[in-house]
Amino acid sequence: MSEALAGDSADHSRIAAAEAGRPPRGKSELAKLIRAFDWANTSLGAQDGWPKSLQTAVAIMLASRQPIWIGWGAELIYLYNDPYKSIIGGKHPWALGKPTAVVWSEIWQDISPLLSQAMGGDEGIYVEAQLLIMERNGYPEETHYTFSYSPIPDDDGRVGGIFCANTDDTQRVIGERQLALLRELAATAAEARTWQQACERCAGALATDPHDLPFAMIYILDAGGRTATLASVAGIGWDHPALMPTLPLHGEHEWPLADVLKDRQPRVVANLESSFQAIFPRGPWQQAPNTAVILPIMPSGETGHEGFLIAGLNPFACSTTIMPAS
Repeated sequence: MSEALAGDSADHSRIAAAEAGRPPRGKSELAKLIRAFDWANTSLGAQDGWPKSLQTAVAIMLASRQPIWIGWGAELIYLYNDPYKSIIGGKHPWALGKPTAVVWSEIWQDISPLLSQAMGGDEGIYVEAQLLIMERNGYPEETHYTFSYSPIPDDDGRVGGIFCANTDDTQRVIGERQLALLRELAATAAEARTWQQACERCAGALATDPHDLPFAMIYILDAGGRTATLASVAGIGWDHPALMPTLPLHGEHEWPLADVLKDRQPRVVANLESSFQAIFPRGPWQQAPNTAVILPIMPSGETGHEGFLIAGLNPFACSTTIMPAS
């Protein structure tokens, strides 16, 4: 009997040892990539030598439908699942097996203190709607994420890595911000009794959303239709080189008002800095906008005034929806 028990125990040990070195299962793209990756050339080493705790964490990550990444070891070598591809964007599959500091070099100053805190203790980190300027597709963009950094114990009980689950809040945060601006515009415009008041109040409303509109200028078309006169501004000084008391509608000019007036369609103006030889107000961002949009302001009623809204665009936005004031 004792020999049989000893034999069973040896069999279980061999099975456990074999399973411990088994590559992650699954048919997903990342499961296949992780199995095929040359981990021996990273600080993690070959997969058959991975700690059981790391293998378990990877198995949980690959089975989850939530975007998750794992960082392991002192370099926090990067692993992630298929849902996380939507977050990492153009860095896939390059990011697999790289140190986290290399993968997210552009936001390392933001996340490094949080990672150090999670790696240094027994409690994780939880952050809601964190602003991160990521460069996932060759350009910096505004993103907002809710995420947690949970320490993963290694087989010796010490912290071996980080388990990070993510939720993308970008569209929600930006959408709520822009909706609040539209409400403010509607409320303030309704209180105006003259077109001058309408312009001033609309400029005040635009100033409440400097993230999407770092600066704005409202011009009103003169009766003759040859020039537009500056009526109000937001986020930009009256002495700025791009700010002119009147703008001609005809002839060459950096602001193509005539084109907007012709078809009542917005125009995007790029390369602001080189066109005006000046830096534009950056609002809350660390980078000044280099693109603006000119929107037509349609007259309201028979006595309404036609005009133009010139607004700087969020330098980290892929696209920005702006509604004209009227």
